[in-house]
Amino acid sequence: MSTPRFLKQLRAKKKQMMTNWKQMRATIRKIGCNPWRPLIIFDVGANDGSSFEALHKCLPWTKIYAFEPTPELVNNIRAKLGHSRNYHLIPKAVGEIRGHADFNVAGQSDWGCSSLLEFSDGLDRSWPGRTDFVVTQRTKVEIIRLDDFVREHKISHIDFLHIDTQGTDLNVLRSLGDEIQRVRSGVIEVPQSRDVMLYKNQHTREDAMEFFAQKGFCVWKIESQMNEDNLFFRRKDLMNGK
Repeated sequence: MSTPRFLKQLRAKKKQMMTNWKQMRATIRKIGCNPWRPLIIFDVGANDGSSFEALHKCLPWTKIYAFEPTPELVNNIRAKLGHSRNYHLIPKAVGEIRGHADFNVAGQSDWGCSSLLEFSDGLDRSWPGRTDFVVTQRTKVEIIRLDDFVREHKISHIDFLHIDTQGTDLNVLRSLGDEIQRVRSGVIEVPQSRDVMLYKNQHTREDAMEFFAQKGFCVWKIESQMNEDNLFFRRKDLMNGK
């Protein structure tokens, strides 16, 4: 006798819920935040929204502000999370200078290499085997500053600031201006050396470390991948549990 359709659907739903909880716990461990109080998370360069999708589904009281300028990825996020009350999608780029600029869309793989910056030369040598570093289209996008955004929306603090804007992560931090004090922790991506920079005029690891020191942050964890490091940072006064 075959399994009734509704039982198959129930099992599939249960399996998805278990997967979401597993992913949520992994995300919480990764970002080092307390999930049992309302969190405010900024996801700048949100791609398809998957970085915090499971966390949001399991902990719906978490407020997530997702910034993503790529039109195709914006549509993907809206299809998955557009009806969620505490998931706020901002289809714009973030940078130091307000205005509009050409956005280089690399529409291959997971579309994760799209950037306001141009690709560096000689990537076939510094990034062997990668074929997705190709601009497939350019689109005009609006650029906003985060200090304007947090003041306009009266956001008192940011528990975790996830930045993955492909070469302009430090510009996103700088766009906070004096409002950087509202940030408790976060992560940015940096090249491991100048020789493997993916983009022209990209910030360096040294630039990032200098900025953290000036603004009262320390790096508490580093996750390395091919040619790049993710620097997890936290306010120094929170390192002692304050």
